[in-house]
Amino acid sequence: MAETEGVIKFNLTFRTERVVGVNVAELSAWRTVLKELGLLGQIPGRYDGYGFGNISQRCAGGFVISGTQTGRLEAVTLDDYAVCETWNLERNAVDAKGSVKPSSESLSHASIYDVHASVTCALHAHSPSIWRNSAELGIAVTDETVAYGTPEMAKEVRRLITNMASPGIFSMGGHEDGVFTFGRSLAEAGQLMVHELVRARALT
Repeated sequence: MAETEGVIKFNLTFRTERVVGVNVAELSAWRTVLKELGLLGQIPGRYDGYGFGNISQRCAGGFVISGTQTGRLEAVTLDDYAVCETWNLERNAVDAKGSVKPSSESLSHASIYDVHASVTCALHAHSPSIWRNSAELGIAVTDETVAYGTPEMAKEVRRLITNMASPGIFSMGGHEDGVFTFGRSLAEAGQLMVHELVRARALT
């Protein structure tokens, strides 16, 4: 693929500080499901060996998100997440804290939370089946000329989902195999991802 997976492209102000007081048990459980389905992880020969996929959930003071390049881990703890406290799409900037730096897709997650006050979580998976069949499945797609992890992608996500109901799903036209679901609960977002995966695989 032309892009390098997992590279942080936004201006990050990061404070090394252990995250405490955030319950990520259900979020981590869904991470395990996504990993078992091959939608998140790190697989030799896939995406140049870089980790792929990330997950987030609102929390007090912002949102908690999986750390960059943690896809290789079989199981995660709160130490493998970062908290994005503030963000600014115009300045392409994120302020975060944690034991690990936040995912390279943090601004796309932030855009979803900015648009939908009712949304509590967002799941970014990599599914060739869903991505390649998005048109047939009726899934909205971001502009393929917009690269992942950029302020342009964050703005494109915001544009795309502004009139989209929650739970929702979209594919990232400029990010190979990239698919997002979001919802008012992890159950909504997770079940929607699995449902669309089944629909996509039924086409192949």
